[in-house]
Amino acid sequence: MNINDLKIIDTHHHLWDPTTKKYDWLTASGHEVFNHVYRKENFINDFQGLNVIKSVHVQAEINLADTVYETEWMQQISEAENDSNDNKLPNAIIGFADFLDSYVEKTLEMHLQYPNFRGIRHILNYDKNNKEISHAKFDYLKEDLWLNNFSLLEKYNLSFDLSILFNQTEDALKLVNKYSNTLFIINHTLSPINIDEKNINVWLDKIKLLSSLDNVAIKLSGFGEFNSSWTQESIRPLILESVKNFGVERCMFGSNFPVDKYLSSSRYVDYWTAYFNTVSDFSESEIDKLFYKNAEKFYRI
Repeated sequence: MNINDLKIIDTHHHLWDPTTKKYDWLTASGHEVFNHVYRKENFINDFQGLNVIKSVHVQAEINLADTVYETEWMQQISEAENDSNDNKLPNAIIGFADFLDSYVEKTLEMHLQYPNFRGIRHILNYDKNNKEISHAKFDYLKEDLWLNNFSLLEKYNLSFDLSILFNQTEDALKLVNKYSNTLFIINHTLSPINIDEKNINVWLDKIKLLSSLDNVAIKLSGFGEFNSSWTQESIRPLILESVKNFGVERCMFGSNFPVDKYLSSSRYVDYWTAYFNTVSDFSESEIDKLFYKNAEKFYRI
C-alpha cells in the first residue's frame, strides 16, 4: 500500500476569504499569519497528488451574524456546476451555533436547510489560569443554559465536534454522559499542548477517560497548531495511544488546513505521510478505517 494510492477523507479543514469582510478575526491584530484567502482551489492545490475523495469543512469562526451564510456558502461550493464529480467538496459541513442564544433552535433549523450540514463545532477551549491558550472568554461547560440547550443536537440528529483543552476533560465527561445519544467527535487529538514523551501521561489520562464512553470518537489532527516544529516521531505516540484507547473503529485523520499550513512549514503531504508511516504496520482494513471509512460513518458521507 502506498500513501499516494490510499483513499483519504480529510475530516477537518477550513475555507475562508477575508476579502468578504465576514471574518473579523482574520484581519485582527496578531492574526496576520492567517490573513490570506483560502478557498477550495487553494485546498485542492495543497492536496494535489493525494487521493482525497471527500472532506469535512469545520466552521472557521466567521462573524456571528454570518454563521448560516457560511453553511450556505459551503453547500454552494460543494454543488458548483463546474466541478467534476471527484471534487464535490466539502461533503460534510460542521457549522456554529451558540446554545446561550435564545434563538439557537431557529439557527439550527436554518443550517438544516442545507443537505451537507451534519453538526456543530463550538471552540470551548478555556483555562482560567492561561488566557494565552484560551479561545473561549469563559467556561461554557459550566453554563446551565448552554448545557440545557445542547439537547437540541439530539432532537435534530446532529453531532458535536468537541474542541476543549485536556484540562476540561472532567466537565466534558459530564456533558457526554448527559447526552449519551449524541455523537461527540474530539478535535485535534485533545489539544496536546506542551505534551512530550516526558509528560505524556498527563494527556493520556484524559484520553483514557473520554475513550471509555461509546459515543465519543477522536480526530487525529492539529499537530502543527500545537507544535509548529512537530515531527513524525513527536506525533507518533499521540496517534498510537489514541488508537490504542479509542480503538481503530473510533479514530480518523484530519489536516486542520490552512491553520496547520500557516503555523508550520510542513506541507499537506507531510502530515498525511507521517500519519501513514505511523500506522503502516496496521492491516489494510484498519488503515482504510482510519483514513476514510470511519469518516464516512461518523460524518454520514
